[in-house]
Amino acid sequence: MIDYSIIKKSELEGAQRLDAEYYQPKYKENEEIIANCSYPVKLIKTLIYKPVNGFDYRSFSDSGIPYIRVGDLLPGEILYRKAEKVQISMSDIGKDIKLKYGDILFSRKGTFGRAAVVEEEFTNIIISSEIMRLRIKSEKVYSHYLSTFLNSKFGFNQVERRTHGVSNYSITQEDLTGIKVPILPKQTQARIGESVKQSYLEQKNSYQFYLQAEHMLLTKLGLDNFDFSRPNYYTVPLSQAQGLHRVDAEYFQPKYDKLIRYLKKRGKTRLLGEIASYIKRGLQPTYVENGKIIVVNSKHLGRYLLNTEATERTDYAFWQENKRAHLQKEDVLLYSTGAYIGRTNVWIEELKGIASNHVTIIRSNQECNSFYLAVYLNALPGLQQAEKWATGSGQREIYPETIANFLIYLPSEKFQAKVANLVTQSYDARKKEKIFLEEAKKMVEDVITKGKI
Repeated sequence: MIDYSIIKKSELEGAQRLDAEYYQPKYKENEEIIANCSYPVKLIKTLIYKPVNGFDYRSFSDSGIPYIRVGDLLPGEILYRKAEKVQISMSDIGKDIKLKYGDILFSRKGTFGRAAVVEEEFTNIIISSEIMRLRIKSEKVYSHYLSTFLNSKFGFNQVERRTHGVSNYSITQEDLTGIKVPILPKQTQARIGESVKQSYLEQKNSYQFYLQAEHMLLTKLGLDNFDFSRPNYYTVPLSQAQGLHRVDAEYFQPKYDKLIRYLKKRGKTRLLGEIASYIKRGLQPTYVENGKIIVVNSKHLGRYLLNTEATERTDYAFWQENKRAHLQKEDVLLYSTGAYIGRTNVWIEELKGIASNHVTIIRSNQECNSFYLAVYLNALPGLQQAEKWATGSGQREIYPETIANFLIYLPSEKFQAKVANLVTQSYDARKKEKIFLEEAKKMVEDVITKGKI
């Protein structure tokens, strides 16, 4: 059955928007609820200074200032610690994009419509050109409320309605400033803001728990101050290179052999292939809009936790047909193709999921705790071995048969369990963060529709 709606000529909003998408019934209903709510309504341009777009930069580094791109911005959350680093300062940029505590970052392009408040400890960051900086000028609104409103259905529907484009949608500064915002009582806004602030504390807790796990492992191994300096030259017998079918200098760097010898001296070690029952790559997925099955690809593997909120989807039919790529709880997922080769997370979700062809699924046996293994692979001993075994120049690759050669240090079950417990606490804090953000958004939507929380 075909859905359609009839719009009167008098209801058209000028000749600039005559497309049917703009006049979808859900947008009209959204506007009516806002217009009929119990609170005064203001255009966002009366509440903020003129929006400012960020700065376009392409050269990244291992250290420097965090550079926030669209992928680092989630509804209510900025992934500061995941962001690329850049070796520039604000004085190098020819525009005023310096941030203050309480500024709102808003994604204007690609994954548009996401908003989050800048925290005080992260004002020294740089935002990309696909992100706008919104700064409050009115005493009528708090930034945490305005950010949450933009992430709510009442804010997002207005943003979505005003986007332009065919495949890569975006919203202009002018269109954004036309968003209508109900001005809730300050006490209600403050309550919403407290929930958002609590979510950030849980985000910090999550990060700290994971850092403790990684630090515990590196301290146990004594790798805190391991010397990875590289000599000016080194030699390798031709017979050794021929036997391995590798002639690239990177593979034979002495630091790798030094690490392996060191690990073997520290205690029990096994090759990953000996302690894993399954090491296979996922499959090239068929993405389906509004699909129910999560697809994990390499960009969703974070510095310390998997970012399931940003994942794309496929459908149940594809999931049924491709059992090889099914994810099981506590599978270890390794980034196998691209810039962050070796990055590793654990799949802890109860949901159905599939790994893409750039992600390797590792299923360990009882000898090695999955959470411990993920931390080990995601830390120095694992990342160095990934670097050693990777092939390719433009697009680096690492294959299951070489991942099986990784040397894994196996401490006592008790120690592995301690590391795993910290990782679990990190995941639990992350879940609490999401609960607080959802509570804040629900408060906004309930107050607008019902007049109360």
